[in-house]
Amino acid sequence: MAIIVGVGFTINWRYGTGTGYDDRVPDEALTELLAELDEDDVEHGDVWLSDGSSGWSLGVFAGDSHLVVLENDEQGRGPFHRTGVTRAESFTLLRRLADGHAEQIAAEPWSPGYGG
Repeated sequence: MAIIVGVGFTINWRYGTGTGYDDRVPDEALTELLAELDEDDVEHGDVWLSDGSSGWSLGVFAGDSHLVVLENDEQGRGPFHRTGVTRAESFTLLRRLADGHAEQIAAEPWSPGYGG
């Protein structure tokens, strides 16, 4: 996962590039991020949003399981996962993380591990 230092949020696109945002992540960027999962590519099956200030990252995976993973490597929390998450629900989770609500997301029901 590419991390861009000195940036509030980092989007990690499907093919490894990163885009940093100092504060507000636009809805359009999150929509484009999720749209990358429409292409069938098993090797590059996920996209991520990372919050540099809280350490939380949220990954959305392509495929039939509709997997979403939440983790905080800095604090040693997670990984946690959910399956069956719709595209709309994935967008909402990404938007909430980008709006600074990582702890509220983490307090919701999650299963331990990466779900694989």
